[in-house]
Amino acid sequence: MSFAGGGTDLPAFAEQHGGAVVSTAIDKWIRVVVSHRFEGDVRVGYSETEIVSDANHVRHELVREAMRRAGIPRGVDVLTLADVPSRGTGLGSSSAVTVGLLNALYAFQGIAKPAMTLADEACQIEIEVLGKPIGRQDQYASAVGGCNLIEFLPGRGGVKVSPLLTPPGTIERLHAHLLLFYTGQPRGSDEILRAQGDAVSAGDAAERMIQMRDLAYELRDRLQTGDVESVGEILRRGWELKRSAAGVAGNDAIESAIAAAHDAGAVGGKLLGAGGGGFLLLFAPPDAQVRVRDALDELREIPFRFAFQGTSILLLEQA
Repeated sequence: MSFAGGGTDLPAFAEQHGGAVVSTAIDKWIRVVVSHRFEGDVRVGYSETEIVSDANHVRHELVREAMRRAGIPRGVDVLTLADVPSRGTGLGSSSAVTVGLLNALYAFQGIAKPAMTLADEACQIEIEVLGKPIGRQDQYASAVGGCNLIEFLPGRGGVKVSPLLTPPGTIERLHAHLLLFYTGQPRGSDEILRAQGDAVSAGDAAERMIQMRDLAYELRDRLQTGDVESVGEILRRGWELKRSAAGVAGNDAIESAIAAAHDAGAVGGKLLGAGGGGFLLLFAPPDAQVRVRDALDELREIPFRFAFQGTSILLLEQA
């Protein structure tokens, strides 16, 4: 769940200007099960079931490339289970799948890799091998967990993850001001992200994205003083900047929902991820939340908690 700076992790921008995102992991999990397959081939279970001779024939591209990366050509069952849709939500689900796959496939072989290494390998799979026009925040957020400032250093300088250091009770008060709704409109992010990347490369959106990056540092500074009330305004400013950068926006129904939430007392809101649909995050004072829920009664509210643990192995059975 990205609060500020989303989009500045795109390579076209970050490699030149440096990017920064304030985000948190939440308790919506991707679970990956890897076990020995007696038949010696490969079975993959997700919304479909594949039974193929080896990793090279797996259609699920994330499973295929994670198996290749982990050095497992065949002889496994791989099952993925998701608490939320694994694509088109804006919650980084597909990157969480990649991180979880790598962690489980390595653990299956008795190999433990650090979270930052898993995130880096997931980025390599999604961006370099599969050519997805995405950034790098989701892989690190899901690998490391917690509430962090994630910096993408210029000139291929790597990624730095710094936990937010806040006064006692700040994170709890932040959570009490947040509402999450599912719009029921999964969105394909590739086209939106390619447009953003093209706009940055052409110089059309760089100034607005610099402002978006700087909002992440402003939010970090505000939260480190315990200033939760400023988060709503920063969400609103960030959404306005994102809408103007390469024409990113929701559709009329989304914009109407955000306007209705503001009229009911929400201070700020944004679509998570690239935009276009998925999940809507709102900042609303607790005494306004009943009115906000009533105003958005056609949308599905999703309860959530912050997750302070990243990718982990829940069960390891030694053969």
